[in-house]
Amino acid sequence: MVKRVRIKPSIEEQALIRLMRTGDRMWRASDEHFSKWGMTDNHYNVLRILNGAGEPISQSEIGRRMLSSRANVTKLVDLLEGRGYVKRLACGDRRVNLVALTEDGAGFLETSLEDVQQHASRSLEPLNRDEIKTLFRLLGKLSGES
Repeated sequence: MVKRVRIKPSIEEQALIRLMRTGDRMWRASDEHFSKWGMTDNHYNVLRILNGAGEPISQSEIGRRMLSSRANVTKLVDLLEGRGYVKRLACGDRRVNLVALTEDGAGFLETSLEDVQQHASRSLEPLNRDEIKTLFRLLGKLSGES
């Protein structure tokens, strides 16, 4: 029989594992929520990025601003362009595609916003407002965004 090592995880290790499990669970729930529109949260994130930019931006810039590095921006933009929510624009450099939000894309954001915000509220329902603010601040510290 192979010797078993007794491991008592540190509180830091336990917290990290819990954070990763929670993040994974929330990511899956978010994708499930956005599936009713035939998209993922990454598709919606592209629309929000373009809306916030206020002007056409490159696909590489979209990738830099994404919440997830797992995203393949070209595939995300392909689906959104197929639905008429975004359009690609030519620019001086043929290697660069600029992407712009369309009126239909802005309309979808407007009509879905309340639903998306309610989903976020339901996801954090076990926490009160002060706890949510504390969580936001602590996650900012961990991500270097504080």
